[in-house]
Amino acid sequence: MRRGPGGSEERERHLLAEVDSISNQLCQAVDGNFEFYVHTDSDEIAVQKLAQLNNFVLDSVRRTIRDLQASRDELETRVEERTQRLNLVLTATNDGVWEWDIASGNITLSQRWSSMLGLPYAAGQQDVDEWLRRIHDDDRAKVQQSLYQHLDGLTSSVNVEYRIRDARGSWRMMLCRGLCQRDDHGVATRMAGTQTDTTEQRLVDPLTLLPNGDYLDLLLRERLSHSPLSPMALVKFQLLNVASLFDGVAVEDAITALRGLVQQMRRQLPLQVALAALPEHTFAMIFEIGDAERLDHVLEPLEALLAQPVEIDGQQVWLSHVSGVAVLSPSEPVSVDEWRHRSRLALANARQSDIGSRRYYSESLRQWERQNSQAEQLIRGALATRGVRCFVQPIVDVSKGEVRCFEALMRLQAPGGKIVEPGSFIEVAERSGLISPLWEALMKQALPMLKDDAIRQRFGDRFLLSVNLSTRQLMDPSLLDTLIEALDRHGIPCHRLQIEVTETSVLSDPVKAFRILDRIRAAGIRVALDDFGSGYSSLAQLTSMPMDTVKIDRELVTDVTTLPRKRHVLSAVIALCQRLDYGIVVEGVEECETLNLLREWGVTDIQGYLYARPLPLDRLVEDFTLLDPCEFDTGVEETRYPDA
Repeated sequence: MRRGPGGSEERERHLLAEVDSISNQLCQAVDGNFEFYVHTDSDEIAVQKLAQLNNFVLDSVRRTIRDLQASRDELETRVEERTQRLNLVLTATNDGVWEWDIASGNITLSQRWSSMLGLPYAAGQQDVDEWLRRIHDDDRAKVQQSLYQHLDGLTSSVNVEYRIRDARGSWRMMLCRGLCQRDDHGVATRMAGTQTDTTEQRLVDPLTLLPNGDYLDLLLRERLSHSPLSPMALVKFQLLNVASLFDGVAVEDAITALRGLVQQMRRQLPLQVALAALPEHTFAMIFEIGDAERLDHVLEPLEALLAQPVEIDGQQVWLSHVSGVAVLSPSEPVSVDEWRHRSRLALANARQSDIGSRRYYSESLRQWERQNSQAEQLIRGALATRGVRCFVQPIVDVSKGEVRCFEALMRLQAPGGKIVEPGSFIEVAERSGLISPLWEALMKQALPMLKDDAIRQRFGDRFLLSVNLSTRQLMDPSLLDTLIEALDRHGIPCHRLQIEVTETSVLSDPVKAFRILDRIRAAGIRVALDDFGSGYSSLAQLTSMPMDTVKIDRELVTDVTTLPRKRHVLSAVIALCQRLDYGIVVEGVEECETLNLLREWGVTDIQGYLYARPLPLDRLVEDFTLLDPCEFDTGVEETRYPDA
């Protein structure tokens, strides 16, 4: 050991100085710096040990710090990765995050939460009422109830869907989920969760990408909540033949074409008017206009657009449309359901009219609806109680004095026994899809008459049974199979049956109708064109329509003996049908003068009151006598059947 010049005192002072030097060096560690070593020049073994021991400790601290830093870096990396994954998931699911501090009652909303609504991001906490005030009035109580039920421990989580207004003033649909954090005593300290934008799933039509019917309801309720009310009109357009877009082209191309048309429709509307998509290719919009003339002016560009063809896969497809309008008067406020119902009535009435028709709601439409409803109830009641009645009217060959055919006529028996004619229910039956069960009930009664012994003994076994088909039935691809199945069930050959179709039903889709009629005739079933001359009738159709017989309507027959022009038209039609080798049946013959005139023109088959009114099938044999009414006076008063 180095000896100081002053003996033991000097040595002690020197030792203290060395210890003080080590202490001064260790002061660096106070500031968190451990990147140093303790140095000493002392020859004292104890001082050297002290320095060495401190260096060992510093090495250990440095290693510990490095290990901690590595662990922290790894943890930060993992946190960053998980944060990125969470952000990716939240972005992919369109989620925003919220956190509610229970003690303060304030809420923190993430930047994503704000951007979902187009709101500026407000960092830090804010009053929870700022969130709740944006929620739709009808949903706010539901959201609060869900939050507080979970807060009170009544539910396992928050799970509630609601509507909230965004920065543009539009409504968006949100799904809120959340969980409480509780302390050791079960007291809730905070609640946090996510908000998912479900607008696209709930308020957007997937085919057209327009707002859907639920969104339209939001708009209607909002407009009706304004005070004072403004004159408004709910307008609905329906495209009647959208299926034409999908005929023979890829589905994706058809959808693209439809969406393109929808966007063109949207551009024809004022910017503040939303276009909503409803089922069955129907579109709705709300105009703050109560005057029909002004509304007509606004809708004309849209109707002009719909009158143009749609380009798809190099082809032009023409679409048909109708529209219905329900004008709301400020002096007559109605509910949303009533407003929509009125627009549906107007649109339904337009569908019964010409293509391109626009109909306005009126009280007469309400009466029309009631009549249709009563007719449907009458049909359903008749089907349930066997109230479908078969009446028959003979078609007589006046040259041979025999029945050529019996036309089966459908009647319904109403409660109380009244007999109801088809004019009161056929249109409703076809529109509602009830025509098929009605027809089946009629055929179940009519076909057995061809095998009935009493009828065969009286009228022979060569007469035809003629039945009418509606447009819906005619366009059914399985019609022939249905007819043959019914005939086979009763053991009736095909040549004993004749179907009657109108020109209107055939022309609804002539290509399809001709194809079906050709198959029916090829099977041996005869085809008659019914009611020729009752409305618009094309003589050109007589040269091409697949049929065997033309039934001339009573409209061409009534007053034919007193009106020369009508007589000329009728004689020309009969002559044309004779030259084309069609069978001819003249309907509505009620006078002997008319019968004699038709005989002069070579007409043999007559149907009308002159021979018989429609008779209940079960009274046919007893009540119908085949006599020429113009040559014989039977002395028997004619039997009348109410409303038959």
